[in-house]
Amino acid sequence: MRFSISYHALNSDTLDETKMIAYKSSSCYVGHAPAKLNLFFEIHGKRADGFHNVTSLCCLVSVFDTLLFEPRQQTDIAFTCTSMCPTQKSHNIPSGADNLVVKAIELVRKQYGIENGCHLKLIKRIPNQAGMGGASSDAAMAIRLANRAWDLRLSQHEMITLGAELGSDVPLFFIKGMSIGHGRGELVEPLGTIPRLDFVIIKPSEGISTAEAFRMCCADQITDYRSPERLLQGLHSGNRREIAAGMFNRLEATAWRLCPKIRRIRTCFDELDCPVHQMTGSGTAYFALCRNFRQARCLATRLRLAGIGDVYVAHSVQ
Repeated sequence: MRFSISYHALNSDTLDETKMIAYKSSSCYVGHAPAKLNLFFEIHGKRADGFHNVTSLCCLVSVFDTLLFEPRQQTDIAFTCTSMCPTQKSHNIPSGADNLVVKAIELVRKQYGIENGCHLKLIKRIPNQAGMGGASSDAAMAIRLANRAWDLRLSQHEMITLGAELGSDVPLFFIKGMSIGHGRGELVEPLGTIPRLDFVIIKPSEGISTAEAFRMCCADQITDYRSPERLLQGLHSGNRREIAAGMFNRLEATAWRLCPKIRRIRTCFDELDCPVHQMTGSGTAYFALCRNFRQARCLATRLRLAGIGDVYVAHSVQ
């Protein structure tokens, strides 16, 4: 079976964002799954179920994976993956039943009694172990495509509920643009239309364990809990200074200990006179909020010369 769609990299200049969610191309359904950046991340302690209560403000950005879904009469699920990331090989990505995309399809089939199978092709551009939500976004897109291909007519709420069974970050990818999450991150609320934001992102080759980052962070006594209110005010008013002052990631200081290169990247941004920058999620991707797209491209050129990681230019998407 051959998919009739190009595998080349997407970027903010080539992607038709009206087709970001899901559309049909020839015999298959196609979805472009966006990455996320955490503009705010606070931990409020461990829960009885082993997860942590968090407050997380996420922005979807124009770095995309692509998922192709072809329905089949056979009952099996065929899955292949190709990595387009500069330093990430396909064999480093979970395959078969271990991949969250396949788990998402199996969950949909079990929940709604679907006997037919499908052929899935995942094209990875979002790096893994980055804190950019690639696997979660792919799983959300798998649910969207299954909903379209099998004409399930699921509501957004029903898809979010399915996503929450797969992972804490999956529900946020059913929300357009920016969202704020509570609970373990699965209780998401849209923030509405926010002015465009431009970013430069750097992903070092090293990764860290999310579980270890949380464990080490919570071993330290947190007494200065932060609120996202100042960031929210800045986003709604478009005041970049307030946005900068409100950005925060509780896990960043812990990540420095687990991956010293993050501190080096931070220093590099300081030397480039880029005042607004931080890590996303549990890392190890690190990003800067830029004045505009032109500055983001200029910084990207200089960061590539530094040779400390893969560099991406991106903007917020609605």
